Amino acid sequence: MTFEETANSTVRTAMDQGRQAADKATQAVKDGYDAAQQFVKDKGVDFDLREFVRREPWLAIAAAFAVGYVAAQIVRRVS
Repeated sequence: MTFEETANSTVRTAMDQGRQAADKATQAVKDGYDAAQQFVKDKGVDFDLREFVRREPWLAIAAAFAVGYVAAQIVRRVS
């Protein structure tokens, strides 16, 4: 095996591992979303997200930041 073939193989392996990690993270986020959605349905909570964002834009931005941070941490730990 030449150096080029070895490098290509290593890169392919790393890309496959990255894809698998991304797939796991995506599935974890989907599962969490589904669980949260089911919880809200079970509790009978009537929550209008658009109205909340109009009333409390800074709180919505902070929540979006928090969700993004948690998702980044999950992706970092899975990979």
